[in-house]
Amino acid sequence: MFKKLTGGLLVLSFLVLFLGMGAVEVLALTGEEILGNLDETMKADNKIMEQEMILYTGSGSERNREVRVWNKIGEDGSEKMLLKFTAPANIAGTSFLIVDDDMWLYMPALGKVRRIAGSAKQGNFMGSDLTYEDMEALGSTGFKNDYIAKVTAEEEGNNGRVYQLELIPREGAGVAYSMLELIVDGSKWLPLEIKYYNQSGELEKVLTTSGHEKIEGRWTATRMEMENVIEGSRTVLKVKKVSFNEEIDNHIFTTRYLERGL
Repeated sequence: MFKKLTGGLLVLSFLVLFLGMGAVEVLALTGEEILGNLDETMKADNKIMEQEMILYTGSGSERNREVRVWNKIGEDGSEKMLLKFTAPANIAGTSFLIVDDDMWLYMPALGKVRRIAGSAKQGNFMGSDLTYEDMEALGSTGFKNDYIAKVTAEEEGNNGRVYQLELIPREGAGVAYSMLELIVDGSKWLPLEIKYYNQSGELEKVLTTSGHEKIEGRWTATRMEMENVIEGSRTVLKVKKVSFNEEIDNHIFTTRYLERGL
């Protein structure tokens, strides 16, 4: 009787172990799921942020700028972002607006709003190492709509699972890059590093994030650095203040508002 019971328990143990291993495989996240989690963390229904932007040239010179950013996801799912430079005086009031896939730029010196055409989205944003396309992906739309993700590696990090993804553009996406490589923190769903490869397959830029803090219940990278490995320049963005709980009026996401003062 005892031997029969023991044998039954062993069979049951192996069955549980087998099913458990199968469950781990079934529950393993796909690249698309990881990318979706990343996009959701980086987006916010409402976000107001003050940042310092520091531009370093290849020769080592430095320029400092202050920016204020508003993000909002509308009730219809539309994604909106407004960025205004507040300092120094020579660029204060310069503003950049994104509503879904449409972009506009306002420069006080020109006194008018200029629409950013699709071909111009791959140009550098205000002399920084980020393109208009980069600003859109990192600050508004995310990556899932334009890229197909594949998990190339994963391991247990100090604070949880860490994933390495390879992103290939979807057909017709019209993005500037031939491939992106991401390292994603699976405990915070934030990118630790993004490598950008140009259409020639050459590594062009590397984005790194740090200073990860939980602010008002949301994980936030308080420092981002984009390095252009070809040019030797880099741009650093430091978060000075951020709020996710303030309501934002829809009227600020209009071209008319771009032309208003600070």
